[in-house]
Amino acid sequence: MTIYKRKNRASKPWVFEWTEKDADGKPHKRTKSFDKKEDAKQAEAHYMVDTTGEMPNNPDMTFVDYFELWLDTYKKPVVSAVTMTKYATSQNIIAGYWKQTKLRDITRTKYQKFMNWYIDDGFGHKHSKQSVEKLHSHAHQCLLSALDDNYLRKDPAVRAVLGGTEGKSENDKFLEADDFEKLRDYANHFADETRIGLSMVQFAIYTGARVAEVQGISWHDIDEKAGTVSINKTFNYRTWRPEKNERGEVIWDKPDRVFLPTKNHETRVLDISPVLMHSLHKLMLRAKISAKTNPYGLLFIGPDGTPPTDNDANKEMRRAMQRIGIYEGKELFSFHGLRHSHGSYLLSRGVDVQYVSKRLGHKNLAITLKVYAHVLDRLKRTEAKKAVSVL
Repeated sequence: MTIYKRKNRASKPWVFEWTEKDADGKPHKRTKSFDKKEDAKQAEAHYMVDTTGEMPNNPDMTFVDYFELWLDTYKKPVVSAVTMTKYATSQNIIAGYWKQTKLRDITRTKYQKFMNWYIDDGFGHKHSKQSVEKLHSHAHQCLLSALDDNYLRKDPAVRAVLGGTEGKSENDKFLEADDFEKLRDYANHFADETRIGLSMVQFAIYTGARVAEVQGISWHDIDEKAGTVSINKTFNYRTWRPEKNERGEVIWDKPDRVFLPTKNHETRVLDISPVLMHSLHKLMLRAKISAKTNPYGLLFIGPDGTPPTDNDANKEMRRAMQRIGIYEGKELFSFHGLRHSHGSYLLSRGVDVQYVSKRLGHKNLAITLKVYAHVLDRLKRTEAKKAVSVL
């Protein structure tokens, strides 16, 4: 392998040259041309990873180039498409800040300045602690890999000080039990096949499912006899963009393009209320009748022939909250908050925390304990008073 510059060549003067063997073992030279030397080096790095599985030993490797290689090698093959979009966001931030900075030139001070810049970039964009922690997590994982590959002598991100604005308050993430019940009762009364967004709200209230999981529910996932629903996939709303034929009907793609696994690649079979099952029965009949235009039997199909977006569901939910008088002070409450409210409501009614964790599909109990710490603290105080009263 070699990289060289062709003389008297204005267009794409830099060349990456390598040798490949054919089926008979005969070597053949291959070349690829680039405008910049950095691009040729990047091509060489990708070739080394693809052929040897090792990162190239390039002392001039930049943070930006290494991050791309690291993503392609260690993340893209194993994480979901949704998770990759989060890594891609971090990649864009890193590329915009570090530009051509070499890995070997990154110090703890420079890395801390990077974190400080992201917290408040000087243009009025103040990021939350959660966003700062996410970016740091992605960047730090990559830098630790670079340390293992001998591009760094020390970890420049160790003990970085992370700040950021406070994210949503607990008030914005959860509905109190009485408000949760009001919204549930409203959805039970008005949700039907003409108000699909509200039907999605009703489903989320009773199951705590994520929005993409709700969008991906089909009639095949409902067991009316057992009174259960199987949450086994998500609708790929981030990367799949449906096209339509001349009649305005959606052209559905292959299943692996339309759907993705659940967040933790697990199937959850949930017992559900007879009230919700009654609503789902109507949607199931509708889905079966429209099999030609809805080949996957999705329950929640909007007027355009595809599942409503989370924004559509948010609008329907907020209209409902306004009508029942619980919207004021909850302007930041989102559809995902129904998931948090579902878990919070169950815990407040004495349902075991381990069951709630499994029902929500959390990877482990620690996540549940962290997300619902405010509810558990409240229950702990109640139980403490109860203990004192009986002693």
